[in-house]
Amino acid sequence: MVALMSERDDAMQLPRENSGVLARVRFGRYVVRRLKQAKLDTLAKDAERVTTALKAAGRAHEDALEPGQDALADRDAADEALDTVAQNARANLAGRSKNAAREEPYVLIFPEGISEYIAAPVDEEEARYRKLIARVQKHLPAKDPVRVGVVPAIEAGLKQYAAALKDLHRAEESADTAAVALRRASTAWTRQLERIYGALIAEVGKSAAEAFFPRTRTRREPPEPREPDAPSA
Repeated sequence: MVALMSERDDAMQLPRENSGVLARVRFGRYVVRRLKQAKLDTLAKDAERVTTALKAAGRAHEDALEPGQDALADRDAADEALDTVAQNARANLAGRSKNAAREEPYVLIFPEGISEYIAAPVDEEEARYRKLIARVQKHLPAKDPVRVGVVPAIEAGLKQYAAALKDLHRAEESADTAAVALRRASTAWTRQLERIYGALIAEVGKSAAEAFFPRTRTRREPPEPREPDAPSA
C-alpha cells in the first residue's frame, strides 16, 4: 500500500507531485483493480490506460538517462588522458635541467603553468590543447621526444573527447525529451484519477468513492526534545 501524508486517513489524496513514478503506478493499479471488481469497466479502462502510459514514460525516462552516464564517463576519461599527456610533457621539460622550468622552451610552452590546459572549461578544451600542440611544434625540434609523443597523443585524445561530447549532447537531448513526456504522462494521470474520483462521487457518493483509492496514513513526526528544567533556586 502506498504510504502518503494526509491530514485525514479517510480522505482520498493522490500521491504528491514529487513522488516517484512507482508510487503513482502502484496507486493507479489499486484503483484499477477496485474499479474492475465493482464492474465499472469504463472507469477501470480509463485508469488503466493512464497508469500504463505513466509506467511506460517512467521506464523510458530511466532508459534515456543511461546513455548520458556512459557518454559522461567517456568524456571524463578522454579529458583525463589529455591532462596526463600535458602533465607528462611538463614533467619531462621541467626535469631537463636545474633551471629548466624557468627557461625556454618550458616558459614558452607553459607560460601560465599546467593549469592553462588541465583546468580548461569544457567549451575551451579543444582550443587549449590545440594551443599546446602549436606551442610544442613551434618551440621544440621535430625530433624532440616530447614533441614526438605529445602531438599524436593530443590529436587522438581530442578525437575521443569530441566524440564523447557529441554523444553526451545527444543523450542529454534524448533525456530532456523523455522528461517532457514523463511530465505530460504524470499530468494526464493526475487529471484522469481526479475525474474518476469525481465520477465516483456522483455515482456512489463521497464515502463510497473514497474506498476505491488506497487509504493514506498520517506520518507522525517525532516529538522535539525538551529542554531540561532549570534547577530551582
